[in-house]
Amino acid sequence: MKFSKVFISLCLSILMAGSLQAQTFPDRHIRLVVPYTAGGTTDILLRLLQKPVSDLARQQVVIENRPGGASVIGTNAVAQAAPDGYTILGTDLAILVNPGLMTKLPYDTLKDLRGVTMLARAPLLLLVHPSVPANTLEEFVTLLKQNPGKYNFGSGGYGTSTHIAGEMFIRAAGVKAEHIPFQGVSPAMNALLGGQVQFYFGGTTTAVQYLQTGRLKALAITGDTVSRLVPTVPTFISRGVNGVEADSYWGIYAPAKTPDDIVATLNKMFVTALRDPEVTQRASELGLNLIGNSSREHEVQMKEMISNWEVVIKSAGIHVD
Repeated sequence: MKFSKVFISLCLSILMAGSLQAQTFPDRHIRLVVPYTAGGTTDILLRLLQKPVSDLARQQVVIENRPGGASVIGTNAVAQAAPDGYTILGTDLAILVNPGLMTKLPYDTLKDLRGVTMLARAPLLLLVHPSVPANTLEEFVTLLKQNPGKYNFGSGGYGTSTHIAGEMFIRAAGVKAEHIPFQGVSPAMNALLGGQVQFYFGGTTTAVQYLQTGRLKALAITGDTVSRLVPTVPTFISRGVNGVEADSYWGIYAPAKTPDDIVATLNKMFVTALRDPEVTQRASELGLNLIGNSSREHEVQMKEMISNWEVVIKSAGIHVD
């Protein structure tokens, strides 16, 4: 009888402690890990949200860039972190692609991480260096077919949307090109600007300034419709190249055992920040389509997208050694 009372008392104490933790969260700064170098779309989007989320939390959100391993290093740091809401992840499509691409991940995406909210999505542009003698998608495909293996494409790393889009294009167009991975989109973009790689799939966010100055050319865009930021760039579908369906996505994630109440608080802060007028205006200027759904909806997306990408990766023969 005494044991039962002690056990019940212990359980109540634990529940009350958990409830108190949720009520006081956050009471110190939140570390937001970005698994890429600064300057890319992922970093730009999260820094755009940094101030409004900090204001809502009444605590500083500190962004920590931890690039490497095609986002695996930063993602693993969050997967192994204490599940208290104070270490979270902001990343792109790689988190949903890597399970089907890599056989030896140091974490199990669905078991070790949970979705907080899907932030945004955006199409990708096929960008080429001005030295490439092609000004349309049709001319570029012909050029690649006439010079198999001569041209290469850069990416922000294995498993990123920039990598998958390149692989999809190669197979959809029936051409050959070598993949050169970089540790983040900024180094990849710099390599393209410098002519070290000849083409690259980049977001409108970072590409527009270079298109306007003639430092890059855009030949096609993913998705069903053209972008208002680059209205003269046709879709792949409109040019008869089907199967390049690698729009980029960004989301917020927490360690799997993070309590529901804390995840709900994080979700509310980020979703509210996405509705901030300055954020929506800037996101529109960058070509980002904001989402901001519930944690439950995001976790359903995680499962569906991981499964779908596994099929795409397998059918396309994409692999990482």
